[in-house]
Order: sequence, then C-alpha cells, then structure tokens
Amino acid sequence: MHLVWDWNGTLFDDLELVVASVNVGLATVNGPVIDADGYRTHYTRPVKLFYDRLIGREITGEEWSLLDSRFHEAYIGALDSASLTLDARLALEKVAAGGHTQSLLSMFPHEHLVPLVERLEIGQYFDRIDGLQGHGASPGDLKATYLARHLEFLTRDDPPGTVAVIGDTPDDATAALAVGARVVLYDGGSHHRTALDEMGVPVVTTLLEGVDKVLGLEP
Repeated sequence: MHLVWDWNGTLFDDLELVVASVNVGLATVNGPVIDADGYRTHYTRPVKLFYDRLIGREITGEEWSLLDSRFHEAYIGALDSASLTLDARLALEKVAAGGHTQSLLSMFPHEHLVPLVERLEIGQYFDRIDGLQGHGASPGDLKATYLARHLEFLTRDDPPGTVAVIGDTPDDATAALAVGARVVLYDGGSHHRTALDEMGVPVVTTLLEGVDKVLGLEP
C-alpha cells in the first residue's frame, strides 16, 4: 500500500491559523469577519468560490489576487503558531512499521512546505513531498491534476487499489476517486462532518483511525 497524505488540516493542525489569515485578507476588501465554524461551513475549492460565498458576490480578479496574497503573507508569517495534529506522528510511524510507503501532497507552496516538514522532523517518512510549484499553479486550484502528477513519480505500474489518500476535504476525495485510489476523510480540518459524509467515503475522527481504515485493519 502507498499512502498519500494531505497536509493542511490533516497532518498539520492549522485551522485556527487559517481562519485568522483569511480574516486578514477579508479586511482588505471590507469583507466579514469569520470564525472556525463559518470557515468550515463555507470553505470549498476552487478557493475563489469560497471568497465569493463569504462576500456575497463574485469577487474581481484584482480582489482575488489581493486576498490570496494577504492570506499567504499572514499565514506564512505565523506558521510557528500551528503544529502537527495530535496523533500525526503516531499515524506516520504505524504506516512505516507496516512496511508501507508514504508521500505528501499539498497545495501549500513547495518552498515553504519542505522546510516546515523538516523542521517538524517528519520528512523521513515520505518517499516524495510535493507542494505547489510551477508557473500558472495556484493554491486555489482543484487537487485532482496535482495528485495524478504526484503519483506518476511514485506508483507508475501499481494497481490503483494499492494507493490510498487521507485528507480533510471533499476535494481530496474527488481527487483520489479520479485516479482510482482509496480515500479516507479526516473530520478535524476544514469541513463539517456533514459535508464529508456526503462524499460517500469513510470519515474518521483521528488519523490513527484513518490509517487503520486504509490498511484494512478496521472495517
């Protein structure tokens, strides 16, 4: 089994930081102030649609660029305020102990993701780490294309059923299903449980439970 992990809201417990950073961006366009509940209610990909919903109208291209820029400035500037999800390290260790391989795919910029993973001392668990990079790539994009590309480097000849994804968004599920991978969603990140249940895939409350699901240790 090869397991692809999502980062933000899954291995990295950053919901409070994300909400604070969204509010920094919203303030620049006279948008509303939101809390974690509001974020989980409205968050979606593509991310521009998320801001459209919050503000109550379709934002302009200039506003989207400003919101995205302000969000990332605030987020990256306060990264030290967030840490790994409580059982993330134990979950990674359990997969490795079972002889399975793991990788990390995130829509967080690659140049910031890799140093953060190394600072948190979990880089050794991953055969490959891919953050967002390349001309034209946007943190607000859908994940399916990026997952397919990620797997091209890792599992070229492996049957799709031997690949699994653990993430915290419906977009993670859509991306996994698009490449024929198994998927488990973690109810601790950017969406309410009801939105995850609607995807028709297993939903768990801890990462260790998610690992048991994808490894077939739990029905």
